[in-house]
Amino acid sequence: MLYEGLFAKAKAAEPVPQIPGKPLSKTILGSVIGTLTGIIGLGGGYALVPSYIYFLKAPVKLAIGTSMAAFVWMALVGAFFKFFQGVVNIPVAITLGIGALIGAIYGAKLVAKFKPNVLKTLFGLLFLYVSLKYILIYFGVYI
Repeated sequence: MLYEGLFAKAKAAEPVPQIPGKPLSKTILGSVIGTLTGIIGLGGGYALVPSYIYFLKAPVKLAIGTSMAAFVWMALVGAFFKFFQGVVNIPVAITLGIGALIGAIYGAKLVAKFKPNVLKTLFGLLFLYVSLKYILIYFGVYI
């Protein structure tokens, strides 16, 4: 993704954005990512957006928007189960939720101003940082 964002030529925008693929393939993909989200606790966007782009050949902005809409359901169901498992700190969840809500509003407005290659570059840099962070932690180096 980082390589494509930095070096690939931008494609022309699609007139009517679509995410190719059959409903069953999208459901299976969502199930796998939902399971990973429930186990790891990471937001689904880390996996949904690249999956939509590379497995389903979706345009970047449509992948981001669809991921955000799909994540609502994963978050609600995951939060419900985690709450009843007794592993939710309610005050922290509320304050983080308010911050996330504010950030999502601004992020949704900002994404329209970015070119797809810039978005891919940002995603790639984020993945690179997180990957390096966890690899280095294994060797006792903290960044």
